[in-house]
Amino acid sequence: MKKNIHIHLDPIGGISGDMFISSMIDANPKLKKIALEISKNVIKGIKLNIKKVKNGHISGTSVLVQNTNKEKAHHRAYYDIKKIINDSNLKSATKLTSIELFKKLATAESKIHGISLFNVKFHEIGAWDSIIDNIITAEIIEYYRNQYNVTWSCSPLPIGKGKISTAHGILSIPAPATSLLLKNIPIIEDGIEGERTTPTGAAIVNLINPHPDIASAKNENLIIKYQGIGIGSKNFKNIPNILRTLIFIDDKSPIKNIKKEVINKISFDIDDQSPEDLSLSLEKIKKVDGVLDISQIPTIGKKGRLLINVKILCRVEKANKVISYVFNETSTIGLRTSIIARQVLHREIKKISNFSIKEVERPSGKTSKKVESNDLKNYSYKNRGKIREKIEK
Repeated sequence: MKKNIHIHLDPIGGISGDMFISSMIDANPKLKKIALEISKNVIKGIKLNIKKVKNGHISGTSVLVQNTNKEKAHHRAYYDIKKIINDSNLKSATKLTSIELFKKLATAESKIHGISLFNVKFHEIGAWDSIIDNIITAEIIEYYRNQYNVTWSCSPLPIGKGKISTAHGILSIPAPATSLLLKNIPIIEDGIEGERTTPTGAAIVNLINPHPDIASAKNENLIIKYQGIGIGSKNFKNIPNILRTLIFIDDKSPIKNIKKEVINKISFDIDDQSPEDLSLSLEKIKKVDGVLDISQIPTIGKKGRLLINVKILCRVEKANKVISYVFNETSTIGLRTSIIARQVLHREIKKISNFSIKEVERPSGKTSKKVESNDLKNYSYKNRGKIREKIEK
C-alpha cells in the first residue's frame, strides 16, 4: 500500500525548470542519480552539473545543463521535440508527462501567435538544456506519482515586473505565454524587478495543479520530513532567488483508532436577526458541502443586548464557500476564522433494518454504536428509547 506524502512549493524567488529540479534533488538526493541517468541516455553530449551553491546567505542545490554537441539549435518545432521524446528510451509515463508539459507550452504559444500547434516553434525553450529540464521534471513528477499517494500545494507565484528580451523582441513581464499558463493560479506582485516565473515554471505548476495552501490540500496533521532549496541562476535585490520544497508525511496519532486532522472554525455574533429566522439560515448552511457541525451559544453583547454566538466547523478547502453562505443567509457583517486541530475516532456507518448506525471503535477496543437521530424522528419518545436500547447495546 502506498504511503501518503504531501509536497509544498514555496517560490520565494520564483520558479523555473532548473529551480524545480534542484529543489527536489536537494530535498531528496536519490533523485540526483535519476537526473544524471536521463541526461546521459536521452541526448548524447549532454552533461548535468549538480552542485551545492549559495545565493546570498542561503545554501542549496543548483542544476546546470551543459551541451558539448556542435549542433546547438535553439529553434525547434513542438512536433520535433515530441519526436525526440517518443524516440528516447524513457519510461512511457515519463514520455507522456514530458510531452504534456511541452504541449501546455505549445498551446499557450499557439494562442499568443494565432497559429496551429503544428507551426509552433520554441526558441529559448527549444534549446537542449530546456528539453532536458522538462524531461527530468517529468521523471521527478512520475517518481512521486509511482511511489506515493502524492498531493501538491504551492504558495502564490511571484510574477515579477519590468521587461525581458526574447526572440520576439522586448516584452513585458510576465511573458504572454506565462500569463496564459498562470490562469486561475494565485499570484503575487511584490515589486521586485525581473522575470520571477518562467514559462517552464508556469507550465510545471499548471501541470501539477496544486492546492493554494497546505491546509486546503491535506486535512490531516502533517510532519515536515524533508526540505529542499533550489538555487536559481539570477540575482534579485533584497530577496534570495530560491525555490523551497517542503515534503510532509502524515502525523499519525500514537493512540489507537484516532485520526489527527485540521479543520476551519468560523465564528460570528448575531444580535439583529430573530432566533426563528436564524435557525432557518443555519439549516441552509448546515447542508453546504464541507460543513461538519454548527453550534449556537446565547450571550450578552458589548451593548448589553442579548446575542447569539454561532460557531461553524468545516473542511478547510470548503471554507470560502461556507463563508459566502454565512454572509448571504445571515445578518452578520463580520466573522472570524481560524485553523484548528482536532482528533477524531474512526467511524463507520452501517445499516441495520431501516436505521443508519454510526459505529466507533474506542482506543480500548470497545465498540460503541449510535442510531442516527434523523432515522428516529417519526417515532414516539417511548419507541425511540426501545430502538436505541435494542441497537446500541
